[in-house]
Amino acid sequence: FRGRRVWRELWGPWRGAGPPAPPPKAARVMAALVRFEGKPAELILLEIQSMAIMEDGSPLAGQFLGLLQAKGNAVTLTNGPRTLYGKLQDLPKPLVLMERTGREEPFRGDKVRKSFILKAHGVVRRKAIFNQRPQLSV
Repeated sequence: FRGRRVWRELWGPWRGAGPPAPPPKAARVMAALVRFEGKPAELILLEIQSMAIMEDGSPLAGQFLGLLQAKGNAVTLTNGPRTLYGKLQDLPKPLVLMERTGREEPFRGDKVRKSFILKAHGVVRRKAIFNQRPQLSV
């Protein structure tokens, strides 16, 4: 019975016969507050079908990946003599890039329940798809 397995994974072993009692109300309530400061940035998701590594082995986060240019639905990503060619595609549902702030505030004035505050960096409505190997310019 799938329900028992899911229950066990979420709330521990099933005790007793019959259907399990629902979790306490406090366990079912969770709130997250998302805040934009100013107008949200328009972001583009990159889908690259290759490995992206730094030559010196440093982490990729925060590094310059290349120059992204879009003309209509055609998009290029250029890094030195290497160029990736791709296309832009709309996402069926927009995504929001969020970051945990570690801050909390009372949920709707209730001091017992908390809302976690998340910082929203921008909205992703399109993605750039690169499904070919880079071309080398000499």
